[in-house]
Amino acid sequence: MKPIFIKILLLIFSLLFIFRFTFFPVASLGIGVSEGGLNLIPFIQLFNGFGLKQFIVNVIGNILLFVPFGFILTSIKRTKKVILVGLFLSVSIEVVQYMMSFRWSDIDDVILNTLGTYIGYRIYMGKRFIYFLRSN
Repeated sequence: MKPIFIKILLLIFSLLFIFRFTFFPVASLGIGVSEGGLNLIPFIQLFNGFGLKQFIVNVIGNILLFVPFGFILTSIKRTKKVILVGLFLSVSIEVVQYMMSFRWSDIDDVILNTLGTYIGYRIYMGKRFIYFLRSN
């Protein structure tokens, strides 16, 4: 198999993983199991008594969900525009979630998902930089 085919396949799996957790309920994590809503005030929920599990699922989960996406997309197209693609994908997901009665549409998710994309981008670019240093 050609490397680009494998990268595209991995990108598709990454997107399917993202869609699984953003569009369908996950009762074990408390995602999508109650009435949804809209939050346009950044990080307000972090200061409203988030428990440890909620913090991990919401903050860490939203970041980690997009790290592979940013990493794989950067391996295909080495440009900072990858971060904008992550932002666009996250905003698109939140718009769809706004129309779903059991999902929250949250500005925090957009920020954290974009941060995850950025981290994936930086990890890939850092890996390339280290490889460049070793080859010289």
